[in-house]
Amino acid sequence: MNFKELDRKLSAGRIPLAVCMPEEADTVSAAYEAANLGFVDCIFVGNQKLIKGFIDSVAPGFKPEIIHCETPEEAAFKSVELIRTNKAKALMKGNISTPILLKAILNSETGIKRSSVLSHVLVYEWENSFKLLTDGGMITHPTLDEKVEIINNAKVLAKNLGIDMPRVAVLSAVEKVNPKMPSTVDAAVLSKMGERKQFGKDCIVEGPLALDNAISLESAHHKGLFNEVAGKADILIAPDIDTGNILGKSLLYFANVQAGGMIIGARCPVIMLSRSDDKQTRINSIKLALAGGNA
Repeated sequence: MNFKELDRKLSAGRIPLAVCMPEEADTVSAAYEAANLGFVDCIFVGNQKLIKGFIDSVAPGFKPEIIHCETPEEAAFKSVELIRTNKAKALMKGNISTPILLKAILNSETGIKRSSVLSHVLVYEWENSFKLLTDGGMITHPTLDEKVEIINNAKVLAKNLGIDMPRVAVLSAVEKVNPKMPSTVDAAVLSKMGERKQFGKDCIVEGPLALDNAISLESAHHKGLFNEVAGKADILIAPDIDTGNILGKSLLYFANVQAGGMIIGARCPVIMLSRSDDKQTRINSIKLALAGGNA
């Protein structure tokens, strides 16, 4: 699947989108743009007076449903409740503190967590198909256990985006295991787990792989690497948040690829837009989250 095919998939009907505290111009504008394209019906959750003020400022005539809340905690709870009760199928963060929203999502009784770990994924189009990069936005130095969940989260999203047998490359700087480089040791363990089908029979995990050998068949074969993932990776697993963040921003700013990002691991993707995101990236993020279903 790619962005053109994604548009066709989403053209089948509008999807209810809960927006938590859209009390600033950028969030209201992004939600309005998505609604105007016919992808979503928006449910705004937050201070009704503030929300209406921003609607009048940046999207006059826009009439989303508004659920009034007095506090950020109440807005987070009610936004999550909309997902839990199937009144909304995707969740977007507005002008609310990330820890407050995540606390509501992760609540063991009233939350919507699916995985024990929430992770960030950048979905980008490369050679006419979607590829995933994770995690460049949530977990600073993931443990081996957290990398297992990062892979599981990404696998679910990849399959929802039409990648039936995701090929997962666990990245490092080199291809050989070096005890002095913990990322290579973790990658080797994850690869062995994949070989033993501990991620299921519907994905393939290999590592350690350097970036060039994960995405270029020519480079992989030059290094003597011949397997199902080398040169053909669908999912790139970064060793830490620094690597994932820098690689993701390189794709956006140097390569200028079409992309969008979200938080996964809950019952639905969580859209967290950055003020630096351009209009196309914001719309892509919303569309990908809608198509990502219950990832």
